[in-house]
Amino acid sequence: MPDFVLGDEGIAGHGETDTPPAAFKCDGIMGSFITNLHVRDAEPAAVIDALRSLAVVPAYVRRAEGDRWTSIYPEAAFQDDVGLSEIAHALSTALQRPVIGFIVHDSDILLYVLVDHGKLLDSYNSAPGFFTGESLAPTGGQAEVVAAYCEADDAHDRLSRLLHPGTLSRNDAQPSENDVLEAQRKKVIQSYPKMAAQDPNTPPLEQLLAQIERRFAARPVTQATEPSSAPPFLLEEDRLTALAELLGIPGGPVLDSFRYLADGEGAPGRLTLIESDGEKDVAIP
Repeated sequence: MPDFVLGDEGIAGHGETDTPPAAFKCDGIMGSFITNLHVRDAEPAAVIDALRSLAVVPAYVRRAEGDRWTSIYPEAAFQDDVGLSEIAHALSTALQRPVIGFIVHDSDILLYVLVDHGKLLDSYNSAPGFFTGESLAPTGGQAEVVAAYCEADDAHDRLSRLLHPGTLSRNDAQPSENDVLEAQRKKVIQSYPKMAAQDPNTPPLEQLLAQIERRFAARPVTQATEPSSAPPFLLEEDRLTALAELLGIPGGPVLDSFRYLADGEGAPGRLTLIESDGEKDVAIP
């Protein structure tokens, strides 16, 4: 099974985690830095007890009524793939439940690790050559394994297309490149007022849109001899949202991290902040 680790030092070894703000800039574009874990079919109180016993504090915990997954946002594993994997193993062992942990790094890489009853079942790296400048196919991501935790009858096929480039037949319908680019432009236009309000140094909207177009044009292109991947996500948080939907994890909470929540940002709802000396309720408007 492929290693979950990006390199000898993991993501944290590449110098990206020393900057404190929740939102980071890359060439003027807001990139997402997401780190979270999700436990299925465990009572939130049991999850909180396990976090305390494992000293995984501070951490935010969220679970809406009717959800099967309890979401966890630990400070300790922010953008730390090795630390996240260790927490996932420890939590799954303590709770005897499935745990999946996600990292999105600067909107360019999606990682996950899936552990059940303390056993590593699968891991995934969408861009294993990112830090070395190589264009490599994703590693891990066993659709048949992850599909067991999804409810959709066609989960296996959808996961295969979601996780792995080159798995579509040439006859499969795919969004056009113009459709994908337009979707990303729309996302930036919709989020720009909030970005500008939070950071007075946010570049003009026209500049951000131009950078999105340059980034789209510069992305790796699949050779013509191979079917192209689908859906063609420009941002890895979009791939994560689609994966979470198949798993039944709410799309908003799956995009949160400790630092976003600590700054009062994130998906609306109520959370519990677990600290070494107690806990408190937190509301995100």
